[in-house]
Amino acid sequence: MDGLGKVVFIGAGPGDPGLVSYKAIRRIKQADVIIYDRLVNPILLQLSKRECELIYVGKNPDVKYKAQDEINRIINEKAALGHTVVRLKGGDPGIFGRLSEEVDSLEGKYLYEVIPGITSASAAALYSGFPLTDRAHAPHVTFSTGHLQKDSLKEIDFQALAKGGTLALYMGMKALPEIVEVLSKDMDAHLKVAVVGNASYGYQKTVIGDLSTINNLVIEHKVTHPAMIIIGDVINVREGLSWYETLPEFGMRKLVVSKGKLDIETILEMYDNGGFYYAIDQLNDDDIQEKYQTIHSEILSIHGFDEVITDDMETVSLLESQFNIKINPSKIKVNASLNS
Repeated sequence: MDGLGKVVFIGAGPGDPGLVSYKAIRRIKQADVIIYDRLVNPILLQLSKRECELIYVGKNPDVKYKAQDEINRIINEKAALGHTVVRLKGGDPGIFGRLSEEVDSLEGKYLYEVIPGITSASAAALYSGFPLTDRAHAPHVTFSTGHLQKDSLKEIDFQALAKGGTLALYMGMKALPEIVEVLSKDMDAHLKVAVVGNASYGYQKTVIGDLSTINNLVIEHKVTHPAMIIIGDVINVREGLSWYETLPEFGMRKLVVSKGKLDIETILEMYDNGGFYYAIDQLNDDDIQEKYQTIHSEILSIHGFDEVITDDMETVSLLESQFNIKINPSKIKVNASLNS
């Protein structure tokens, strides 16, 4: 190899950080540079070492933040400096993750490895209470993109449904009405459809309908991307709420703040309770605050936290001052032993 750098392509899974593999966590901790996507749970970035550089290259369905060629250039530029570069992707890098393009861009100059992640289709189904395959309902599953190219639905494998299987569509929310229209021409109007937004996060939304109702249900429940569309009889396995939706803190959002250093892996373990959890620590450390400033600010702007757990009230005042926010006193819970 010409360079000393190494690139690690990591699947960060769909949202719940507890689904990330042990190997992936080890590599995140070792990274000199982390190049990450929009769908990566930001708490994982706080596992990185102090001097690790974080580079956001996220894209959303409407606005592309970085072109793929630019992402490839950044990966190679950092590897050429001899760095261990982690390319952190939501879901699994080998399923609609443009992995081959990024690997090919290395042109054999650098060592690389790929660490699989749990793909969104699997998590969306299982966290919503049904599998993707079942002996009684669906002998096979097809993964496909629902993202239209040149307004064409030809690339979607609708034949999977005709053969009694399950169809899992990624990136298909924008095209949902057209997908339903095409399917309605040949399929029973009562064919089950599940739309799962923010799968495996504490604010996951699961909407179950059929071809005749799903469009209206998605609008009614305000489900937006990122979301999985899963179609097929296997959805009938679901009975009421899923195991995940009955966890004690499902639907809750909690923020943990401290002037000292928190054990981030403890925050990851909180996800076992079913909510969304985030940490802002080391508030007196200017270097750490500069590193995570943009990430922290975005999280605080997006999420209305139900509870703020802190080591003391002075920490809350410091947080409010640094991020120009005001926290409702009724939401604050003081835990003096946070860092013990």
